[in-house]
Amino acid sequence: MDRSDASGEELTGRAVLTTTRSVRRRLDLDRPVDPDAVERALEVALQAPNGSNDQPWHWVVVTDERRRAALAECYRLAAEPYLQAMRAQAGGDAARLRLWEASRHLADHMRHVPVLVVPCMKAGPEDFEKRFSALGFGEPVGHVAHSVYYGSIWPAMWSAMLALRLEGLACAVTALHLGREAEAAALLNLPAGVRQAGLLAVAHYHGDGFRPAPRRPLSHVLHRDTW
Repeated sequence: MDRSDASGEELTGRAVLTTTRSVRRRLDLDRPVDPDAVERALEVALQAPNGSNDQPWHWVVVTDERRRAALAECYRLAAEPYLQAMRAQAGGDAARLRLWEASRHLADHMRHVPVLVVPCMKAGPEDFEKRFSALGFGEPVGHVAHSVYYGSIWPAMWSAMLALRLEGLACAVTALHLGREAEAAALLNLPAGVRQAGLLAVAHYHGDGFRPAPRRPLSHVLHRDTW
């Protein structure tokens, strides 16, 4: 069913797919988010494809102010070396500088984002390596096992982003805080063996909707039968 975004623009299926993206600078840090809207989006995410239909996901929705601030600090500290390298690589390139500025903004303001969602897996990639070895896959099994592992959570994260868009919300998706994974796991009281897959910073957004992002033409990346 088609919906409208916060600006009233009608959202067809194609529009949702081509204009949903990671939002950093336009997140509304002051407007409260309805927790029911987030839960409705996560209900949709549960329909995402996943390896062997194991449904290995868990979702930690963080709204407590102090816990959000602590998780945001994990993100800021873990992201700092990456952001410094990103700035150096940008040089004078205007497009790269805008991306760095947006990423810098998110790191500096993450603590004020009203809802942080941490998608988790009830196993680690090493557990999938053991599973594939037991199934008879020859060594090395790492590549196929890791592909199935992350492929069992990222489609659900993308589905959540699309569903949040239909709820009039936006989010930034990142995984940089995993540089301090143990610290974040202690903060979230995660059981042993549960691994974090990323972080969704969820909020309403400023402005009049979104346009498709500039991308290389399909003809530049499409290969038929062989490369």
